[in-house]
Amino acid sequence: MRRVLWTAGAVVVGDGMLLGASMALGWTVLVVLAVLVGLGGAGLVARAVPAPRAQARPATVTLGVPLRDAAPAAEPAAAPVTEVQPAGAPAPVAA
Repeated sequence: MRRVLWTAGAVVVGDGMLLGASMALGWTVLVVLAVLVGLGGAGLVARAVPAPRAQARPATVTLGVPLRDAAPAAEPAAAPVTEVQPAGAPAPVAA
């Protein structure tokens, strides 16, 4: 990234001085040349930018809320109800 910043700084300073001086002196041909050099410098800076890394993945933002598991945890099964007793009926007594 330093290479990109140094290249962009050189293009900006160098081409800016050339363009400013040529405009101040009224040299139209040099103004057009400075604009073309600036466009070429912008292309050079764009080519100097490194390609993004393929393995870089954005992090998941949860904002303090925990993530849900992919599969819910298995809950222990409750004993199955075999017989429903009506309210007020006596419960059976084991002998």
